Amino acid sequence: MATASPKAKAKGRDPFVALHVGDLHLTGRNQANARDLAAILDQIAGIAPRDAFDFVYFPGDIAEDGRAGQYAVLQAALRSHPALPIRLIPGDHDRQHGSMSAFHELFLAVAGSRQGGRHDPVTNVLPQPEVEQDVSQYYYAETFSGVHCLFLDMVSAGFGRKGIGLDFRLGCPQTDWLSDEITAAADRGQPCAVFMHAYPDDLRVLGDRLDVAGLIWEGRVRLVEMGHTHYNELAHDGRTLYAAARSVGQNEDGSVGYGVLAIDGPVTSWRFRALDRTLPFVLITSPADRRLATRPATPLSSGMTRDARGRIRVRALVLSDRELLVCRCRVDRGAWTPMKRVSARSFEARIPWPPGARSLQVEAADARWSGHGPDFVDTDVIEPPDMAACPLGEPPIPDRPGSDVFRIRAWLQKGVRGDQLGPNRAGRQW
Repeated sequence: MATASPKAKAKGRDPFVALHVGDLHLTGRNQANARDLAAILDQIAGIAPRDAFDFVYFPGDIAEDGRAGQYAVLQAALRSHPALPIRLIPGDHDRQHGSMSAFHELFLAVAGSRQGGRHDPVTNVLPQPEVEQDVSQYYYAETFSGVHCLFLDMVSAGFGRKGIGLDFRLGCPQTDWLSDEITAAADRGQPCAVFMHAYPDDLRVLGDRLDVAGLIWEGRVRLVEMGHTHYNELAHDGRTLYAAARSVGQNEDGSVGYGVLAIDGPVTSWRFRALDRTLPFVLITSPADRRLATRPATPLSSGMTRDARGRIRVRALVLSDRELLVCRCRVDRGAWTPMKRVSARSFEARIPWPPGARSLQVEAADARWSGHGPDFVDTDVIEPPDMAACPLGEPPIPDRPGSDVFRIRAWLQKGVRGDQLGPNRAGRQW
């Protein structure tokens, strides 16, 4: 049995965990994406214990073309789950007709509520095509589980008008705010995560791309979580993990679902949860995978510190709607070691890591599992870094920071196909 009570005393701080529901592109209540949204929220609301995650993130492009009736579809779905904590930002489709008025009302109703964190729009005087004018922007900061989270608005400062273009900009006030927030978090030694609609490299003005990406690099932001791509993608530059989750509303990337992201001490992890798979779902939160480890990878920075008996600590998040029958880990294809629940978010074990070991596997199953087959059981597998093979010294800043040039190719275990099918790269023009 896996199974101390979820209220068992935590050993150290729990990881920060968020669930990323991708671009919805809602049009009407009877469309497939509206049904998928309802099914995703039903599953998330059924996860027990409830405090297994911090919030559900919507990265913009909530409505297909920014109409009030389209946002009503999301609001109706959220009314079915009033206890779910929601954080949202706008995307370019939320300003599809040159106006943010309908999104503004959604933001007041959702982000301004207890469910959304009680955040208000920020009014700034911003340059527009002919004159400067007061513009509402939808950015805010909040700390969860020790991680300082910054939610950005790439849309409202843009010149979204026919003949001028629907472009991505932050505006000077928001950029200054971002700089202050990242700097303050770094000074406190506090991990920082940024939630925005697209890569910084997608900002319209080259100087803005470099400024924002530079802030993220110099501030050692741990995670930038995005939508817009319509496909799952992970890109790691040696300091920051850039992660994008596939669209719910316009899909060319396999099964619908949601991203699961975690920051556990020095380790950042991510995996896509496909809705057509049964629960439970497993995410190894420590140690780090070699592809996502901060460089230079050290035992401390990658979660590979050994105890007096030469063992590493393994931690995993398990999302499930019922008590587990088993949660266990092993090195390569060796013997299984039971893991114990130490909090609402973490199962934990200590295991030896012998010379030459390559992979770490965590498996969880509930009582419905027959002992074979893919249902009611799940496995996450990582490859921790080989310290002897890791390059020494800090990595150089990339030639195009804040872009997908350092993306990880196919990584099916994490739900990443690597083919970049979608409207914003090589795919269909939605």
